[in-house]
Amino acid sequence: MSATLLKFSARSGAWVVLGLLAGLYAAQSVTGSMVQSALPVALRDAGMPLDQIGYLAVLFLPWALKFLWAPLVDKFFTERSWILTCQVGIATCFLVAITFPPQTHLMPLSVVLIVMATLAATQDIATDSLAVRATSEETRGSASGASTAGAYLGFLVGGGIWLIIYSHAGWAVSMAAMAGFILLLSIPVLLSAGLAAPKDRSTVIRRVALRASLSNRALMSGLVFLLIYQIGIRMGSSMTGPYLVDKGMSLNVIGMVRGAGGAIAGFIAATLAALLVQAIGIRRGIIVAAVINTALLLALASLEFVGSVWPTLAATLLVAQVAAVAMSFVALYAAMMNWCNPAQTATDFAVLQSLDAIVAIAASAVAGQLGNALGYGALFAFSAAFIVVAMLLIPRLLAFPGQSLPHFSNEEKVSEP
Repeated sequence: MSATLLKFSARSGAWVVLGLLAGLYAAQSVTGSMVQSALPVALRDAGMPLDQIGYLAVLFLPWALKFLWAPLVDKFFTERSWILTCQVGIATCFLVAITFPPQTHLMPLSVVLIVMATLAATQDIATDSLAVRATSEETRGSASGASTAGAYLGFLVGGGIWLIIYSHAGWAVSMAAMAGFILLLSIPVLLSAGLAAPKDRSTVIRRVALRASLSNRALMSGLVFLLIYQIGIRMGSSMTGPYLVDKGMSLNVIGMVRGAGGAIAGFIAATLAALLVQAIGIRRGIIVAAVINTALLLALASLEFVGSVWPTLAATLLVAQVAAVAMSFVALYAAMMNWCNPAQTATDFAVLQSLDAIVAIAASAVAGQLGNALGYGALFAFSAAFIVVAMLLIPRLLAFPGQSLPHFSNEEKVSEP
């Protein structure tokens, strides 16, 4: 793809850039959605209790620790090289996993999944860095929407299609299919050459450091908000798969609801949220998404407290909640892009996402214990409460209307011919 075409695309709405970013995020989300969303459903269907499923959140650990090796992505090679290498490694892990079905080989499978998660986390670092460097402050609402929409397409494969294949053809076939999907989704990576200008390696090597991230006031303020807000989002979402199992749904139906239904809802919501953020700004976009998430979680909690819930109604509300979470991701990721120093985009973004992963681990474990002890109604109510607290803190932690968050200026993102 020529630099001339990329420049033309940038001036006319950056459709090429947005399309490639969507493809890159689809590729990176396949692995995480399968491990984090679909596998717990399969284990719950096999009879594993909620509290033990909650402990599977340890597979989030590489995402929680990725800030430790994120500077290496800033310092060495290109993001595209990192992504392609990780893609091949992930496909290999899926093929190895064929010999370790979870019902009988959960421990060795967990080792393979940890390796796979480490590769996926590294791929995530490189993809996020490339997304920040390939966009400008003015286009990050659209870029975040395209990235989130792509991620939900990956979720359709890893969180939905995989579950359907697994329920009909078994573990081995489903793992082989995932390896094939990963290799197929490497095509956008091959097309991403020239998406961002080459890094100034001498500047990057001299300046990249975690202490620079800690001195970034916008990033530190955003970290506090992200911590509180994402506790609510992550707790409310972590047990939705087991929740549908307990409502009597089959794996096949759950795969359709969470896979096709969730992916379509997330894709549409991400697209609309991108337009919304571009129109009203990042801060107001976060508020709108937070209000919708709170309302849906309280609706689910109310239904649980009232009594029996129709499975169809529960599934409908959960698909709507997937859409609301997608809206949150669009607004949050646009804000996170602006908090990053362009001299060390991989490191800064990894710090933010590592905190999010730590929250996901803790929230998933707590959600399992809470749901097991007090029921799903209390779980959804506590989740909504954290989101409300985060909204109340927005005036202190995020920019006021008419102000912009402190940010670093960006250089031209399109490489010269």
